[in-house]
Amino acid sequence: MKKLLLIFTMLLIVFAMILSACAGPEEETTIPPTTAPTTTPTTAPTTTPPTTAPPTTSPTAPPTTTEPEPDMYGGIFKQALTVGPATPLGYPPESAPDAYSLAAHSLERLIRVKTDGTIEPKLATSWDVDKENLTMTFYLRQGVKFHDGTDFNAQAVKWNFDLAIEAGKASDWDSVEVVDDFTIRINLNKFTNTTLTGLAGGAFQVISPTAVEQNGLDWARNNPIGTGPFKFVEYERDARLVFERNDDYWEEGKPYLDGLEYVVIADATVRKIAFQQGELHRLTATGIDAQELQSQGYDVNIQTGGTLVLVPDSNNPDSPFADILVRQAVSYAIDREALAEGLGFGFARPAYQLFPGFEVSHIPDLDIHEYNPDKARELLTLAGYEGGFTTTIHTFTRIVPRDYITAIAAMLNEVGIITEPDFPEAGKYTEYRFGGWSNAMLGHGLAAFDNLNTTWDFYFGGIAFPSLYKSDAFRAAADAALASETIDPALVQQVIQIIHDEVMVIPYLEEVVVTFYQDGVHDPGIEDYMATTFISDLAWLEPEQR
Repeated sequence: MKKLLLIFTMLLIVFAMILSACAGPEEETTIPPTTAPTTTPTTAPTTTPPTTAPPTTSPTAPPTTTEPEPDMYGGIFKQALTVGPATPLGYPPESAPDAYSLAAHSLERLIRVKTDGTIEPKLATSWDVDKENLTMTFYLRQGVKFHDGTDFNAQAVKWNFDLAIEAGKASDWDSVEVVDDFTIRINLNKFTNTTLTGLAGGAFQVISPTAVEQNGLDWARNNPIGTGPFKFVEYERDARLVFERNDDYWEEGKPYLDGLEYVVIADATVRKIAFQQGELHRLTATGIDAQELQSQGYDVNIQTGGTLVLVPDSNNPDSPFADILVRQAVSYAIDREALAEGLGFGFARPAYQLFPGFEVSHIPDLDIHEYNPDKARELLTLAGYEGGFTTTIHTFTRIVPRDYITAIAAMLNEVGIITEPDFPEAGKYTEYRFGGWSNAMLGHGLAAFDNLNTTWDFYFGGIAFPSLYKSDAFRAAADAALASETIDPALVQQVIQIIHDEVMVIPYLEEVVVTFYQDGVHDPGIEDYMATTFISDLAWLEPEQR
């Protein structure tokens, strides 16, 4: 009965949101998916990330480019952001994923990785990996210029990569050396099945050393000067972000667009209306908005996404969440089925483990924590919290929809964990994520990378989530999964089993990323890359959309 009441209550909340633009915004999620596009959400694991090791060499030929038709050129591609970036666009050592994805239009990497694991040469034309001697040698593209007119070469790459090492963003590396003007060698301290593909990460975006040295670090933070298909024009904080075409881009015939424009629209309903009025070319939507837009016949791409989780401060000995019984109580208190049904509107699925929709990670006989509020109260009593306690869930609404956290807080309140939802601005949330938090949980999302082993380093390694306890058993299992020659499903599942047994994080939903387009808008990159990563050098607009 309580479950039906909860679903009914959530539906009333959503209905009220539709009637009033003054209601709290329903935020979109930005968890990158890695599955091939589908037309409907799936209910069972159907996706198999690649299980072969990445190639140790690459072709020297540039990426294949279809000869464009003349009518592919022109127009400004317009999209919306829920919030602006919290970290610098122009200085990767200090940036985070929210800035990497936007800066990528101007700042390129040596390689780019597709969702099927294929490695695409970008600023590097080829490479050799010597696992025995722990080196990676990259042969760089010649004739490339930074946006300030200076030369791209091995010295520039070393300058950038030395900064990444100093910032703690290249833990597998010992040093970088220049072999000649267009060859660099990276000396490793270990090699894992993510070491090569990790170079596609935002921490390894290449900026102009000269631009930084001549203009200063403060200027560089706000001015991404790279080699990419678009040049940075301006960023008005929490208002708009603008790029213009790089007419001297190294890849002949690209880009097709004259420019890119992002506008910051915090409210989901306002974003949806802007799209319906033709002010935006592309929109990622969730819940009832996605349901409405799909029913109206817009072009749509639907992909399985990552897993939404709660991240407790279990590494703080004085926190209630340091006790596994409390973490189990939280898990039993969440009605995942009600969340998926009442707020997901067919675009979310209950998640009792990480990445349940992928064959490589799905554990069929997992002893799940099904909704049981009485069990949750019993566990709290055993942990010494019979009267409950108060806590907070800090959530960045560009990652996790606000309504999910509000509903979870209500569920926790029912068992005596009096929970305050907190939705900080991007900068403050980044402080929590990398600096730590106390007597609270973070509402976060774990991306389903093409190689799920990337998760263990990206989210649970380095300086990420310092308030989260990572046991020796978890670290050993993660190291074993990373060290395997290929992506071993048994080793991946062993890591996930330990996360589940220790209630290290608390998964509750697996999202489906739904992206809508106006007629005449072409975004072929979404077929081969993460749906939330806009591959701007491949996008183009038909004349009526310019």
